[in-house]
Amino acid sequence: MTPSAAAFYLLFSVAALHAQDTRKVGEPHIPPPCVTLQATIIATQGTIADRDEQRLDTERIQRAIDNCKAGNAVVLRAHGRSSVFLTGPIALRPGVTLVVDAHTSLVASRDPRLYDLSPGSCGVVNERGHGCKSLISANKAQDSGIMGEGSIDGRGGAKLLRQDITWWDLAHEAKITDRQQSVSRLISVDHSNNFILYKITLRNSPNFHVAVNDTDGFTAWGVKIMTPKTARNTDGIDPGSSRNVTIAHCFIHTGDDDVAVKSGKSGPASNISILHNHFYTGHGMSIGSGTSGGVDHMLVEDLTIDGADNGIRIKSDRSRGGLVDDLHYRDVCIRDTKNPLVFTPLYTTFPGDQLPVYRDITLENIHILTAGSYTFLGLDSEHKLGLTLDNVFADDQQHSTWLTKDADVIIAGRRGNLEPQGDDVNLHSTADSSPGKPINCEAHFVPFPDLPNAPEMAGTRPPEDETLYVAADGTGDFYSIQRALDAAPKTGALVLVAPGTYREVLTIDKPNIRLRSANLDAGKTMVVNDRSAGANGGTLHSATVNVTADNFFAENITFQNEFNRTHPQLPAGSQALALLVTGDRAVFHNVRLLGNQDTVYSGSRNCAPDGNPCIPARQYFSDCYIAGNVDFIFGDGKVVFDHCEIHSTAHAGGFITAQAKHYPDEDSGFVFDRCTLTSGPDVTRSVYLGRPWRPYASVVFLNTEMGEHIDPAGWREWHPGETHSIETVFYAEFNSTGPGARPEQRDTHTHLLTPEQARQYEPSVFLGGSDHWNPQKNEKSE
Repeated sequence: MTPSAAAFYLLFSVAALHAQDTRKVGEPHIPPPCVTLQATIIATQGTIADRDEQRLDTERIQRAIDNCKAGNAVVLRAHGRSSVFLTGPIALRPGVTLVVDAHTSLVASRDPRLYDLSPGSCGVVNERGHGCKSLISANKAQDSGIMGEGSIDGRGGAKLLRQDITWWDLAHEAKITDRQQSVSRLISVDHSNNFILYKITLRNSPNFHVAVNDTDGFTAWGVKIMTPKTARNTDGIDPGSSRNVTIAHCFIHTGDDDVAVKSGKSGPASNISILHNHFYTGHGMSIGSGTSGGVDHMLVEDLTIDGADNGIRIKSDRSRGGLVDDLHYRDVCIRDTKNPLVFTPLYTTFPGDQLPVYRDITLENIHILTAGSYTFLGLDSEHKLGLTLDNVFADDQQHSTWLTKDADVIIAGRRGNLEPQGDDVNLHSTADSSPGKPINCEAHFVPFPDLPNAPEMAGTRPPEDETLYVAADGTGDFYSIQRALDAAPKTGALVLVAPGTYREVLTIDKPNIRLRSANLDAGKTMVVNDRSAGANGGTLHSATVNVTADNFFAENITFQNEFNRTHPQLPAGSQALALLVTGDRAVFHNVRLLGNQDTVYSGSRNCAPDGNPCIPARQYFSDCYIAGNVDFIFGDGKVVFDHCEIHSTAHAGGFITAQAKHYPDEDSGFVFDRCTLTSGPDVTRSVYLGRPWRPYASVVFLNTEMGEHIDPAGWREWHPGETHSIETVFYAEFNSTGPGARPEQRDTHTHLLTPEQARQYEPSVFLGGSDHWNPQKNEKSE
């Protein structure tokens, strides 16, 4: 051992005294070769000639591995200009190490058929997923490993043979269509105790780079992982349900979790040391989302996280949670990271009884140099986040955001400047705590190393996708729609929401937000809450979704206020909005709006009591379903409902509209064109088309099929005998059909329009305005 190597080993051994891996881990060594294979394929600027794409080395590599004695290595070595070994899936054997020598690359074939678990199962996007073999697998191959200063390249950005698409394109397609990808992982290690990765460079995996499961003894030392940050699901190293794990002196730059510790049915993840590493792009140092087997006895020490989406993160939920405890993070530097600290047991909204509980977690000597979003959440008041902070500093907190609840936080040792505050956060200081000092991080941040000995193959990097993806199961960029909206640029964004139930309140206060689900069944993607006027300071403070900015678009989604599911509907305080919209040029296509009293409020803006004119806010609803019973479409907006189903729910009588035009010249009104008015079988009393909330209410029904639940009079005074607004309203119909269409019995204040009069209420005319807005031209999402 050289003096420098001896010093290096000594430093590591001292750190190992505090590690939680129970093994005595030193720098690995490369075993003697049993055979050395020479490369025969040339890659010119990372490209293999078409004629060579069929010249697979799989058989000779596998044969060499199968015939190698335990304790030895199969060495892959460049020969002259030939530096590439082209292969399909290969399997390691017990005691055998695969060595990829310097200037040599083991390259994955682009033929998805080689990776099929069943005919045609790989290289596709469908409802099942998981149809591919890994490039390299170690199953019950104890004491095996992969070493060397060369590279293993999965070619995630290269087009598949016979397909005009890359592995990473498939991953992106699965994300935007909410389906499953079947793509290959680079290395899978299962039930293979004492497995070692040493010095190897891993590039461009189609999916996870290294997935470890149910293994006792796993070491990754000096590993470099380089994959674009835009490549989806390309986790770096994921130890799952494994024990005695050391990840040391690694450099990881990828598109998902840099390291993610997980556990499940195979048992806990425990005795883990993550030491002297550098993370770049990716999702940071994560635990979860699966923690049902428990995660414990983990040390993370001397880590830099530079430019990632997340820093230190623990994520799980009730469907796959478990106890996470005895964790120590020490000497960590974080900068240019969106979410520096994230502790959430609410990663998804999935139900279940596998409770995620986080306790006995210590952060010591942590310095966060840039602003970001902080999340400190416990599961509930009985299962609080248990966290100790010792000399933790966060710079630029005035530009940071905080989400905190149900947390017990102890300030111990040296007091830093990061002290979470918020709902149900108990902050304690130990008697011996003293002022701390931020650790100096500048010398710790280093550039990703050059890799002259690890060739890279050609491929296309996925472009930056500005779409914000939300998924209740945690597979998107966000699990909360509101968090995505908060992250959207001030100029607007497309927020794509995967099916699921999102129990939250949304506020859209930025223009040009497009909120949609790729699933055409709007009932599959639901935003739900249960606020009410009585409990939240008035009707207009009860909405599940609040749209106050212009040019909003929603498609294939449900907004619901379920207050009356758990509370009786009373005359006062039971108003519960599903939607409040006061933004101009808002479009809702195939949206379900569910409530009872006051389901949808459509309002104009700046309607002052001193008589200043209201600014009209125009909205267009097409192919929507709106349910309620009392005044469930109300306000003073300027709105067209086109081909919508308006459904009356059970109540002792009801009113569809309560329009609120304040004065004769106000530019507002509701138009229903080619709609259908329906009711449930339990609606036993008549429902009116509307009553005037304000004296000049304006409502027009065109070409609408009306069910028998509609009262023959059609319209009614706000409070008969007390108010007289119906004398100044404009209530009109044209070509009403169905058993509820009874023009001869309508209230005498009803206007029956001619075809010429009806044309002024077509969307392009009624909503056109000075900017000639025609919502029908682009009502559906691109």
